[in-house]
Amino acid sequence: MAKKIRPLLVEKYDISHKVFNELVDLESRYILFSIIKKPKRIQEISKELQIPLSSAYKKIHSLKECSLVSEEADFIKTGHIATFYQSRIKDVKIIITKFEIRISFTKNKNSKNE
Repeated sequence: MAKKIRPLLVEKYDISHKVFNELVDLESRYILFSIIKKPKRIQEISKELQIPLSSAYKKIHSLKECSLVSEEADFIKTGHIATFYQSRIKDVKIIITKFEIRISFTKNKNSKNE
């Protein structure tokens, strides 16, 4: 007999639940919206959105795990290497029926990694 996965354990095994949790998080959404048009460094994101730098790093890390954000390292005017982040998505459509979540994305055409 096949063992059923309890709804509370679904998140552990289903990436759509993890993506959904990132999208319903207010700070994560603000970060995604702020980096749609052009890539930004984490310091710019933190300052613009007035969130602590540590929180911005945590959110960006979670968004990268879900492949919602791309990362690119580049040289800046001072000669140092800086990491820039950009949203891979332009918008999202979420449909929830019973225990099923369907998420569809529109790719961000401004993203260099696409």
